[in-house]
Amino acid sequence: MSQKLVDVLWSSESYLHSPVDDLESFYYTAQWAAAFNDGVKGEKHNGGEIRKFRENISGDKRLAATHMVRSEYPDFLEEEKYGAFFADSAALLHPWLGKLDILKADWSRLMTQTKKLDDTKMKEHLHDDFLAHGYRGVAEYFELIREHRASLEKVV
Repeated sequence: MSQKLVDVLWSSESYLHSPVDDLESFYYTAQWAAAFNDGVKGEKHNGGEIRKFRENISGDKRLAATHMVRSEYPDFLEEEKYGAFFADSAALLHPWLGKLDILKADWSRLMTQTKKLDDTKMKEHLHDDFLAHGYRGVAEYFELIREHRASLEKVV
């Protein structure tokens, strides 16, 4: 789940689930899968760094794990520390996280502006904005896939 959905899960705050939430959820799923994947050789890497990352991402410290991707890159590219599969995947995860940050910020600004509209115009804007941000996020993801194709081909 996106962090915003996790945050509002147990609150009475109203929240409009967006395509940005779904894209962020997809990111977290890919991050988890990369951390726990043994790669094509089937050799599980159990170094201290990847174990710590796995513990964080599996427990209640998912944000700490994601912060590691953001702040410890390019250390994540070191196979000895994180294993071949995760090291190769980090080359995609790191820039993807940056693109999601921008998409979330844009969505938040847009929602602030949309709340000022009357109901009819709000519905029109929401429909168009949902589609635009959803398609934008998917397009940015596939651009990263194309850009990192060589390193990703090594892990499949």
